[in-house]
Amino acid sequence: MRESVEKELEVLKKMVSAWRKFYEETPYPGCERDFSFEIEEYLLPYLRRLYECGYINDSQINFLSFCYEQIEELCRNIGKKLEV
Repeated sequence: MRESVEKELEVLKKMVSAWRKFYEETPYPGCERDFSFEIEEYLLPYLRRLYECGYINDSQINFLSFCYEQIEELCRNIGKKLEV
């Protein structure tokens, strides 16, 4: 994989983490759906295009696992905050 693509994936990880942090700081019922929507609406098409153009391969598409782990983490964290 090209070094620039590796850097791009790191930027995307930071972006997803920032989104999660935002939703954790301002939790509301359904915010996990909004977070999931942002990933599916904005990030997945971009990753799909990187894959289709050969910039990332099957083993690098595991970035999706990171995204879904962030959704699960958000659900755990906001569940605790909303219960209080």
